Amino acid sequence: MDAHGEVVAYLRRRIPELLGLSVHLVSALSANVWRMQVEGGRELVAKYQIFGPLSQGKAYDLLEVERDVLAVLCTAGCPVPRLLAIDAEAFFVFFESVGRETLDDWVQEQRGDTTPLLEQIVRGQCAIDATLTQHGHLFEPRVAPGVDRQALVGAWHEVGKRAQWAAQALRRHLRMGPLPAAAHAALVAMNVYLAQRCPVLGSSDYNARNIVITGAEPTASFIEFAKLGWDWTERRLVQYTTSMGSGREGALMLSLLDERAVCLYAEVSGRVDSIRALDCHHVFFMLNGAAALCEALEQPEREWAQALLASWAKPSERLRLFAKELAKPLSADGDAVVLRAAFQGM
Repeated sequence: MDAHGEVVAYLRRRIPELLGLSVHLVSALSANVWRMQVEGGRELVAKYQIFGPLSQGKAYDLLEVERDVLAVLCTAGCPVPRLLAIDAEAFFVFFESVGRETLDDWVQEQRGDTTPLLEQIVRGQCAIDATLTQHGHLFEPRVAPGVDRQALVGAWHEVGKRAQWAAQALRRHLRMGPLPAAAHAALVAMNVYLAQRCPVLGSSDYNARNIVITGAEPTASFIEFAKLGWDWTERRLVQYTTSMGSGREGALMLSLLDERAVCLYAEVSGRVDSIRALDCHHVFFMLNGAAALCEALEQPEREWAQALLASWAKPSERLRLFAKELAKPLSADGDAVVLRAAFQGM
């Protein structure tokens, strides 16, 4: 029996044992994830936690953390799936299905107006982070290695260095000339400002593939809460709302974030510095994406570069899109305005 056949056999046996439901159909969704149609017309999702054996028995046990986090978030009414059961011996987790398409695919397929989804995502992310903050005493001891506060400090230092390099490299690739001194100074100021802000507890796996869309009037649900870590809500929002289209033929990067969403975030979050923070995090995400692409184009013989260029179609067009996003005004923040001006008029 092949690997898929073994999983199907396991699911057909285990689902009735755990949930009392017979399985009618099993199909693969992605690597290590399967959709099941069960009696009563319900759809369930099974995920094999590939790193489960490494965390078993530890405070950050991936299966147990996801179970406990989703229980708290569901109780609070956050837009997340309901976790139905875990099989700790087989490292499988079972969820109620919340949709068949990721936000990344939904955006690339141009299914419709993204404005309602964007509002849901902003409100949903704020609710999730606020809820986990309220339950910090339960979850702070369960943060995974590599995504703790100290790791975030080191990682952000590298983000800042790469952003400064990318600002010059992107302009060089687009034949725009050196980065103006004022823009460089603004970038440094933004980096220092963001590094000094307090992060919040939440998912460490935030991207447009971890939001699932369902319904004719689409609703968005957040998935993947097995690995908790410290980061900033604004950074999560930027990455959740950017469809990279990786691996899709002819796909390009599409960012949903706009001025209206930034203002909504300020209203929902209630933080006085929320607009500046979200605007600045957008800048750093785009510059770090541009850094990866510029490095790959400059070192095409490297194995990692070949993999990236195979995944990111139309690299020249992607470079222009990074510059377009960097030029896009999201607020009146002084440093952001100066930096963004350096990429306008290309």
